[in-house]
Amino acid sequence: MKKIHNISIIGNSFEKDIGQGIDKCCGYLYDGLKDTDISIKKIRVPISNNPIYTFFMSTFGVFFKLIFNNSNLYHFTLPTMALPCLFKRPSIVTIYDLIPFVLKNERKKSYNLYFKFMLWFVKKADHIIVISKSTLSEVITYLNVSPENITLIYPGVDHTFFFPKNNLKKTKVFSVGFLGGIVKRKNAKILLEVAEKLKDENIFFKIAGAGKGLDNLKKLKKEKKINNVDFLGFIPDNSLNDFYNSCDVFVAPTTYDGFCMPGMEAMATGCPVILSNRGALPEVAGDAGLLINPYSSDEISDAILKIKNNLNLRNELSKKSLEHSKKFSWGKNVSETFKVYKKFMR
Repeated sequence: MKKIHNISIIGNSFEKDIGQGIDKCCGYLYDGLKDTDISIKKIRVPISNNPIYTFFMSTFGVFFKLIFNNSNLYHFTLPTMALPCLFKRPSIVTIYDLIPFVLKNERKKSYNLYFKFMLWFVKKADHIIVISKSTLSEVITYLNVSPENITLIYPGVDHTFFFPKNNLKKTKVFSVGFLGGIVKRKNAKILLEVAEKLKDENIFFKIAGAGKGLDNLKKLKKEKKINNVDFLGFIPDNSLNDFYNSCDVFVAPTTYDGFCMPGMEAMATGCPVILSNRGALPEVAGDAGLLINPYSSDEISDAILKIKNNLNLRNELSKKSLEHSKKFSWGKNVSETFKVYKKFMR
């Protein structure tokens, strides 16, 4: 196939199997575009836990990586790398969420200021891609961007990787799963309250994920002598399908998300889901999941018991989860992104 255009995709990682949603989006997009009639060049801008290094690479580093690059289009997969939108055109930027605007105390003030400053360059881009209606509304509200300059493209889920394996669910203990970064907004802490309330209901909680808040959760579990919770740590991608399949229900009580990749992956395995009613999670759930107030341990407890004690409901939600997940695919994500590219390629 003759490649008639060349496009540069700029991101910090294109690895699909390291557990981060943004990296999966970039990885599947890059792989999918390789089968089109355009030449794709990925430009990796590394970051680290050192904020000074990350700031330097995301601004000056990406600037120097692109200064002699001559492409037909530039796609910045992170808004914090959008400085070259000033001189590289046409340019497209993907925005996943606006945490510094919505949850002002979630991250350090210095990061919030840096993020908001970089959005000035984002507004110089020719077009913006967002990953949910929730983020779309926030970009219009907080950045004062016209809806005509924004396209909504949902992330996908790999149905060859996530699928039902019903033999893993045949246990006597009702299993509740959680997976995500152990940070404040993911709100895993409230599941310890829920576990305490349901300690006599033969329900076991499996909390998977890593993060700076994990030690505090382990300490709290020990202090309250909560015996029906297990911390699994980081689960590699090759074990994720088994994890979701081992759960009778998946719970995501996050207080804000631009999407919810674990929730969608769980649904692709036919697992019933209980998702927060905040951010983009209602879009992920559709009519296939139960929505809860993430700050109410009573609501979460009631939803879990509702599914546990009603086999017909559990089976219905399982079928709905699987069907709903089929609306989301990486093929569709790539196809819709390619359509945006075609509008702006010079």
